[in-house]
Amino acid sequence: MRKAINIVPVEMADGIQNAALVHVGGMVRLGVDALKKDPAPRQRISTEKLTNLARTCIVDPNHYAKVSVVGLEVVASVCAIVDDQMLYERKQATVVQFYTIAPGEGVKLLRDFMRWCREQRKIKSIVVLVEHGADPRIGRLLERLGLKSQCPVYAEWR
Repeated sequence: MRKAINIVPVEMADGIQNAALVHVGGMVRLGVDALKKDPAPRQRISTEKLTNLARTCIVDPNHYAKVSVVGLEVVASVCAIVDDQMLYERKQATVVQFYTIAPGEGVKLLRDFMRWCREQRKIKSIVVLVEHGADPRIGRLLERLGLKSQCPVYAEWR
């Protein structure tokens, strides 16, 4: 009789790693959780759009997508879209997901993201939008990582 071997795919081993398609479900769960904690007025969360965004960040090598896995669960994620700056030359990295349910894991991912951006000669702008009502520690963390609050954002939700 053969002994059963429990093999964990590399993509779901514990630690910080490049996001893979196997992580999409966990990334979407984190995204939904984050959006529910600070809801936009009269807006409905689209898990389909969250899924497509996660896949885009994972599949396109120009974008950034990393996760932290603990006990086979995605506990933190940072994803960014790298695109042309609107008015200037070169690229902008815009964070489209940053969320953690495990203290300490999010900062590890943000540090890696900042290092990655700064090594990319093409990236000249790094943008992280922080929602109104978000934990003020996020802003302090971003400042410690070298970002500055540059301008207010005005929005209307319909």
